[in-house]
Amino acid sequence: MRVYISADIEGTAGIADWNEARKGHEDYEYFKKQMTAEVRAAVQGALKAGASEIVVRDAHGSARNIDPSSLPEEVRILRGWARDPLMMMQGVDAGFGAVVFTGYHSPSGKALNPLSHTMSSEIFYLKINGQLVSEFKLNAMSAAYYGIPIVFVSGDEGIVRIAEQAVPGIVTVSTNRGSGSSVDSIHPQKAVKLIEEGVYKALKNLEALPLELPEKFDVEIAYIDHRLSHKLSFFPGVHKMDDRTIMFEETDYFEVLRKLLFLL
Repeated sequence: MRVYISADIEGTAGIADWNEARKGHEDYEYFKKQMTAEVRAAVQGALKAGASEIVVRDAHGSARNIDPSSLPEEVRILRGWARDPLMMMQGVDAGFGAVVFTGYHSPSGKALNPLSHTMSSEIFYLKINGQLVSEFKLNAMSAAYYGIPIVFVSGDEGIVRIAEQAVPGIVTVSTNRGSGSSVDSIHPQKAVKLIEEGVYKALKNLEALPLELPEKFDVEIAYIDHRLSHKLSFFPGVHKMDDRTIMFEETDYFEVLRKLLFLL
């Protein structure tokens, strides 16, 4: 079975500040190592479960965070941004049997992680069919577009709750619990241990099913700066709802992703 891993950093164990997530800051150096360790644990769990091929998508910031030399030889890694609509899921296709997420985090509009956001720091929220959408949900729907189940996610307690509600049978590991600008985190080595065990369990049992995509997508994006919503309201197919909110409708999820590539 081929396994796809999409890895972020804002849900890694202990992370609490944007300087810890941004390349060039001294604080970042530790957390890129922890991100790599958590991804390596997911890979090892997948290999133990019998994965025949593993593709890792470095999906944070510059997409140049994970140390490839720390991963097993069986891994292929996608680094940098192609700027295609799949974004954090670049390279996924119907040939994969399962998708794994590591280091994921709560969405914009939720105070469950000091680093809560959805794709961009410029938006207040992203909604589809009236429901707040996280990067987890956005990318899980990308997997569903190709008929692939999401079997595992690690990250803050907020995104774990969201994942468990959205995907019955998914295996999760909660690394952090946010409160204001603080986090209450499990030990980083415990996170690594639980991620390896969790991915192994998820792939051995393979109980999770692909999300069921709706027939229609009513997409709302609320921007923090009203000037941005004004500018982007002129994008083809987009309409302005109020001073800071735009919306559009689609029936094909890939067309949703195509627009979001330019709007987020």
